[in-house]
Amino acid sequence: MRPASPGWRIERHRQVPSTNDLAKAAPPWTAVVAETQTAGRGRLGRTWHSPRGGLWLSAVVPPPVPAQGTVAQQVAGVLGDVTGLPVRYQPPNDLVLFEKKLGGVLVEAVYQGGEAVKAVIGVGINVNNPARELPDPLPERAISLAEALGGPQDLEGVLRAVLVGIERAVKEERCRLLR
Repeated sequence: MRPASPGWRIERHRQVPSTNDLAKAAPPWTAVVAETQTAGRGRLGRTWHSPRGGLWLSAVVPPPVPAQGTVAQQVAGVLGDVTGLPVRYQPPNDLVLFEKKLGGVLVEAVYQGGEAVKAVIGVGINVNNPARELPDPLPERAISLAEALGGPQDLEGVLRAVLVGIERAVKEERCRLLR
């Protein structure tokens, strides 16, 4: 394991059912990253297809639990900054590029005794996995960074950018609570 930014511990896996499920047992400032997921999920329990080449991660952060939209906005902003592409947040939790789905965000709180003790922030981004290889009807609705930029992208660089976006969302939530 090597840190992507100060304080992050990265757990890497080849294949897992769900990074969010693994992350629920991890301490704060841990990111669980998998090459593929067999039971990834999105909002409302929808299936999330996670083939090799994408970024499939779940980051554990301490309370307060940031809003899903806040995380998605920050991640979209950082991705736009590092790629030069017009990545944007589309409510309730999508990352969109050229009106196609680039990825999504799923925030789940972990409770003990009725109190949130941490948040698990799942982020899935199509990076080097071609949309045409996703099951129907997704190829017409999805896009990857590699397709938009004309070639393979640095998965580690995208991971670092996403973690920066998550850190910004956590900071924004803390500042909001102090107002």
